[in-house]
Amino acid sequence: MIFQACEQLNAWIAGFQAILNRMNVYNLKWFLHAMLFIHTQQVLRKQKKKDRMEDDEDDEGINVEEEEE
Repeated sequence: MIFQACEQLNAWIAGFQAILNRMNVYNLKWFLHAMLFIHTQQVLRKQKKKDRMEDDEDDEGINVEEEEE
C-alpha cells in the first residue's frame, strides 16, 4: 500500500520536473514541501468523501423503527 502511494506521488511530482530542474536547493525544498502539503490535503479530502459515500450506502435500507420493536 505504501509503495503504491509513493509511486503515485512520484508520478504526480514528475509533472513538475521542468520547473524543478530550474530551481536552486532552497526553492526546491520549499516547492516540494508546499506541493506535498497540497497533495496530502487533496488525498485526505477524497478519502473523507469516499468514506461518507460508503456510510450513506450502508445506511440505505435500514429501518430503525423495525429494529427497535
